[in-house]
Amino acid sequence: MSSFYNKLIPLVEGKTVLDAGSIGHSYKGRTAFKTWNFAVLAQHAASIRGFDILENEIEVARLDGHDIVFGNAETFVTPEKYQVVFAGDLIEHLSNPGLFIRCSRENLVEGGQLIIATPNTYSLAKLVRVVAHATNEPPCNPEHTFYFTPQTLEQLVCRHGFRLRQVIYSDMEYAQGHGSSSKRIQLFINSKISSMIPRFSQAMIAVFDRN
Repeated sequence: MSSFYNKLIPLVEGKTVLDAGSIGHSYKGRTAFKTWNFAVLAQHAASIRGFDILENEIEVARLDGHDIVFGNAETFVTPEKYQVVFAGDLIEHLSNPGLFIRCSRENLVEGGQLIIATPNTYSLAKLVRVVAHATNEPPCNPEHTFYFTPQTLEQLVCRHGFRLRQVIYSDMEYAQGHGSSSKRIQLFINSKISSMIPRFSQAMIAVFDRN
Protein backbone atom coordinates (compact mmCIF):
# COMPACT_ATOMS: atom_id res chain seq x y z
CA MET A 1 0.00 0.00 0.00
CA SER A 2 1.39 3.42 -0.96
CA SER A 3 2.13 6.13 1.57
CA PHE A 4 -0.73 8.15 0.06
CA TYR A 5 -3.29 5.49 0.96
CA ASN A 6 -1.68 4.84 4.34
CA LYS A 7 -2.48 8.47 5.15
CA LEU A 8 -5.92 8.50 3.51
CA ILE A 9 -7.42 5.27 4.84
CA PRO A 10 -7.60 6.29 8.53
CA LEU A 11 -9.65 9.32 7.48
CA VAL A 12 -12.40 7.17 5.90
CA GLU A 13 -12.21 3.98 7.97
CA GLY A 14 -15.69 2.82 8.98
CA LYS A 15 -17.42 5.93 7.61
CA THR A 16 -20.04 6.55 4.93
CA VAL A 17 -18.27 8.05 1.93
CA LEU A 18 -19.33 9.94 -1.18
CA ASP A 19 -16.55 9.79 -3.76
CA ALA A 20 -16.55 12.67 -6.25
CA GLY A 21 -15.07 12.05 -9.68
CA SER A 22 -14.86 8.31 -9.10
CA ILE A 23 -13.91 7.24 -12.61
CA GLY A 24 -10.92 9.52 -12.97
CA HIS A 25 -9.58 9.85 -16.50
CA SER A 26 -11.01 6.52 -17.62
CA TYR A 27 -12.41 3.35 -16.08
CA LYS A 28 -10.43 1.08 -18.40
CA GLY A 29 -7.17 2.80 -17.52
CA ARG A 30 -7.91 3.20 -13.83
CA THR A 31 -4.95 1.10 -12.66
CA ALA A 32 -2.40 2.16 -15.27
CA PHE A 33 -0.41 4.39 -12.94
CA LYS A 34 -1.76 3.88 -9.45
CA THR A 35 -4.35 2.01 -7.44
CA TRP A 36 -7.91 3.15 -8.18
CA ASN A 37 -9.14 5.44 -5.37
CA PHE A 38 -12.72 4.13 -5.37
CA ALA A 39 -11.66 0.50 -4.93
CA VAL A 40 -9.34 1.32 -2.04
CA LEU A 41 -11.95 3.45 -0.27
CA ALA A 42 -14.57 0.71 -0.73
CA GLN A 43 -12.40 -1.73 1.20
CA HIS A 44 -12.31 0.49 4.28
CA ALA A 45 -15.46 2.65 4.30
CA ALA A 46 -18.68 1.52 5.98
CA SER A 47 -20.36 2.27 2.64
CA ILE A 48 -19.45 4.20 -0.48
CA ARG A 49 -21.18 5.75 -3.46
CA GLY A 50 -19.40 7.51 -6.29
CA PHE A 51 -20.35 9.87 -9.07
CA ASP A 52 -18.75 11.13 -12.27
CA ILE A 53 -19.67 12.79 -15.58
CA LEU A 54 -18.37 9.98 -17.83
CA GLU A 55 -21.64 8.18 -18.60
CA ASN A 56 -20.25 5.36 -20.75
CA GLU A 57 -17.50 4.61 -18.25
CA ILE A 58 -20.06 4.59 -15.42
CA GLU A 59 -22.17 1.99 -17.22
CA VAL A 60 -19.18 -0.36 -17.42
CA ALA A 61 -18.25 0.25 -13.80
CA ARG A 62 -21.81 -0.49 -12.67
CA LEU A 63 -21.78 -3.76 -14.63
CA ASP A 64 -18.71 -4.64 -12.57
CA GLY A 65 -20.71 -4.02 -9.39
CA HIS A 66 -19.54 -0.54 -8.43
CA ASP A 67 -22.11 1.90 -6.99
CA ILE A 68 -21.28 4.88 -9.20
CA VAL A 69 -23.88 7.23 -10.68
CA PHE A 70 -23.88 10.11 -13.12
CA GLY A 71 -23.35 13.55 -11.64
CA ASN A 72 -21.54 16.82 -12.22
CA ALA A 73 -19.35 17.80 -9.26
CA GLU A 74 -20.51 21.42 -9.51
CA THR A 75 -24.22 20.55 -9.20
CA PHE A 76 -24.47 17.09 -7.60
CA VAL A 77 -26.61 17.04 -4.45
CA THR A 78 -28.11 13.83 -3.10
CA PRO A 79 -30.86 13.30 -0.49
CA GLU A 80 -28.53 10.98 1.43
CA LYS A 81 -26.01 12.57 3.75
CA TYR A 82 -22.48 11.24 4.19
CA GLN A 83 -19.83 11.43 6.86
CA VAL A 84 -17.10 12.05 4.26
CA VAL A 85 -17.01 13.59 0.81
CA PHE A 86 -13.75 12.66 -0.88
CA ALA A 87 -12.38 14.32 -4.01
CA GLY A 88 -9.14 12.87 -5.35
CA ASP A 89 -7.42 14.70 -8.21
CA LEU A 90 -10.68 16.46 -9.07
CA ILE A 91 -10.80 20.05 -7.85
CA GLU A 92 -7.95 21.19 -10.10
CA HIS A 93 -10.03 20.15 -13.16
CA LEU A 94 -13.21 22.10 -12.36
CA SER A 95 -14.54 25.25 -13.98
CA ASN A 96 -16.04 26.50 -10.71
CA PRO A 97 -14.66 24.69 -7.64
CA GLY A 98 -16.69 26.92 -5.31
CA LEU A 99 -19.89 25.30 -6.58
CA PHE A 100 -18.43 21.86 -5.87
CA ILE A 101 -17.55 22.85 -2.31
CA ARG A 102 -21.03 24.26 -1.74
CA CYS A 103 -22.61 21.02 -2.98
CA SER A 104 -20.23 18.98 -0.84
CA ARG A 105 -21.41 20.80 2.26
CA GLU A 106 -25.02 19.92 1.41
CA ASN A 107 -24.03 16.27 0.95
CA LEU A 108 -22.42 16.02 4.40
CA VAL A 109 -23.93 15.32 7.79
CA GLU A 110 -23.37 17.96 10.44
CA GLY A 111 -19.76 17.64 11.52
CA GLY A 112 -18.86 15.68 8.39
CA GLN A 113 -15.58 16.09 6.55
CA LEU A 114 -14.56 17.16 3.06
CA ILE A 115 -11.25 15.55 2.04
CA ILE A 116 -9.51 16.99 -1.00
CA ALA A 117 -6.43 15.40 -2.53
CA THR A 118 -4.72 17.55 -5.13
CA PRO A 119 -1.24 18.03 -6.60
CA ASN A 120 1.14 20.13 -4.57
CA THR A 121 1.91 23.06 -6.88
CA TYR A 122 5.32 23.67 -5.36
CA SER A 123 6.68 20.18 -4.88
CA LEU A 124 10.44 20.00 -5.22
CA ALA A 125 10.23 18.22 -8.58
CA LYS A 126 8.03 20.99 -9.98
CA LEU A 127 10.26 23.74 -8.59
CA VAL A 128 13.32 22.14 -10.17
CA ARG A 129 11.61 22.09 -13.56
CA VAL A 130 10.45 25.70 -13.17
CA VAL A 131 14.02 26.83 -12.57
CA ALA A 132 15.53 24.53 -15.21
CA HIS A 133 13.16 25.78 -17.90
CA ALA A 134 13.21 29.44 -16.76
CA THR A 135 9.42 29.57 -16.56
CA ASN A 136 6.80 30.75 -14.10
CA GLU A 137 4.51 27.84 -15.06
CA PRO A 138 4.82 24.85 -12.71
CA PRO A 139 4.30 21.72 -14.87
CA CYS A 140 0.80 20.27 -14.73
CA ASN A 141 -1.73 18.23 -16.65
CA PRO A 142 -3.03 20.36 -19.57
CA GLU A 143 -6.60 19.68 -18.35
CA HIS A 144 -5.99 21.46 -15.03
CA THR A 145 -7.63 24.83 -14.53
CA PHE A 146 -6.15 25.71 -11.13
CA TYR A 147 -3.00 25.51 -9.04
CA PHE A 148 -3.57 25.18 -5.31
CA THR A 149 -1.38 25.81 -2.31
CA PRO A 150 -2.51 25.05 1.26
CA GLN A 151 -3.28 28.74 1.80
CA THR A 152 -5.34 29.28 -1.37
CA LEU A 153 -7.22 25.99 -0.89
CA GLU A 154 -8.07 26.89 2.70
CA GLN A 155 -9.23 30.35 1.65
CA LEU A 156 -11.52 28.91 -1.02
CA VAL A 157 -13.05 26.06 0.99
CA CYS A 158 -13.56 28.02 4.20
CA ARG A 159 -15.63 30.61 2.35
CA HIS A 160 -18.29 27.90 1.99
CA GLY A 161 -18.91 26.81 5.58
CA PHE A 162 -15.85 24.72 6.41
CA ARG A 163 -12.82 25.01 8.65
CA LEU A 164 -9.46 23.46 7.97
CA ARG A 165 -8.51 20.56 10.23
CA GLN A 166 -5.19 19.54 8.72
CA VAL A 167 -3.05 19.31 5.60
CA ILE A 168 -1.22 16.04 5.04
CA TYR A 169 1.59 15.83 2.50
CA SER A 170 2.32 12.68 0.53
CA ASP A 171 4.55 11.62 -2.31
CA MET A 172 2.83 9.76 -5.13
CA GLU A 173 4.31 6.45 -6.18
CA TYR A 174 2.28 5.86 -9.34
CA ALA A 175 4.82 7.64 -11.56
CA GLN A 176 7.66 5.31 -10.64
CA GLY A 177 8.65 3.34 -13.73
CA HIS A 178 6.79 5.72 -16.06
CA GLY A 179 8.05 8.69 -18.04
CA SER A 180 11.59 9.65 -18.98
CA SER A 181 14.63 8.62 -16.97
CA SER A 182 15.24 12.24 -15.96
CA LYS A 183 11.70 12.55 -14.64
CA ARG A 184 12.05 9.30 -12.69
CA ILE A 185 15.28 10.61 -11.16
CA GLN A 186 13.56 13.88 -10.19
CA LEU A 187 10.70 11.99 -8.56
CA PHE A 188 13.11 9.71 -6.70
CA ILE A 189 15.00 12.72 -5.33
CA ASN A 190 11.68 14.42 -4.54
CA SER A 191 10.62 11.36 -2.54
CA LYS A 192 13.83 11.27 -0.51
CA ILE A 193 13.80 14.97 0.33
CA SER A 194 10.07 15.14 1.03
CA SER A 195 10.46 12.32 3.56
CA MET A 196 12.48 14.86 5.56
CA ILE A 197 10.62 18.02 4.46
CA PRO A 198 6.99 16.97 3.75
CA ARG A 199 6.00 20.31 2.21
CA PHE A 200 8.02 19.37 -0.89
CA SER A 201 5.88 16.25 -1.53
CA GLN A 202 4.03 15.80 -4.82
CA ALA A 203 0.52 15.76 -3.34
CA MET A 204 -1.43 17.18 -0.45
CA ILE A 205 -4.53 15.89 1.34
CA ALA A 206 -6.53 18.71 2.92
CA VAL A 207 -9.14 17.76 5.53
CA PHE A 208 -11.98 20.21 6.25
CA ASP A 209 -14.69 20.01 8.90
CA ARG A 210 -18.22 21.09 8.00
CA ASN A 211 -19.36 23.95 10.21
